[in-house]
Amino acid sequence: MVPENIRIKFHKKGRLIYISHLDLCRTVCPAMIRAKIPLWYTEGFNPHPKMVFAQPLPLFVESRCELLDIKITEPTPCEEIAKRLRQALTDDLYVEEVYPAKAKFQEIEYAKYTVCGDESFADVACGVFDSEHLTVEKKGKSGTVSTDILPQIKSVQRTGEKEFECVLSASASSYLNPMLFCKAIAEKAGIQDGEPDVRIIRTGWQKKDMSEFR
Repeated sequence: MVPENIRIKFHKKGRLIYISHLDLCRTVCPAMIRAKIPLWYTEGFNPHPKMVFAQPLPLFVESRCELLDIKITEPTPCEEIAKRLRQALTDDLYVEEVYPAKAKFQEIEYAKYTVCGDESFADVACGVFDSEHLTVEKKGKSGTVSTDILPQIKSVQRTGEKEFECVLSASASSYLNPMLFCKAIAEKAGIQDGEPDVRIIRTGWQKKDMSEFR
């Protein structure tokens, strides 16, 4: 059969917020093999399973909506793939849903996050658009540069006394790391060393028209 594109939606939480994207790849691939998923392999001298993640998740950030695309070579119900993977993985890396992949990852324009901190941090974050700029220091190949990240913030909305939801740029050409966003808010709030004590959870993806990406 022609390899079928399958999309896997999973959570990454708990202790797994401390592992890198590379370590995640090293964890998921053996799990796929243990679960006996009929993966399609690349050709050539070093064949490997075709696996594409929507976007790497920064360290210390949780997620309820990580997406992984694979190709399978044998007809296998999506429910069966999900069942096998749940048995091969832990609760911290829980497969929520498996379905045929239709939309392309290039259609992702924004990522949605829930941020839990203290009341004063949420106050400053929700008033971010009262300023003309939100500047942060970013390290690059040519050194540290001062960058205005305000154009990369789509929205910030209060959802609780100490909690807010933000929508940040997440396209291939314009990506804003949520940790960098929180660092900028911390500096604006006068938090020493610019290191906020917050919990960040990625909760969804959106297209350019703000509709949900699946």
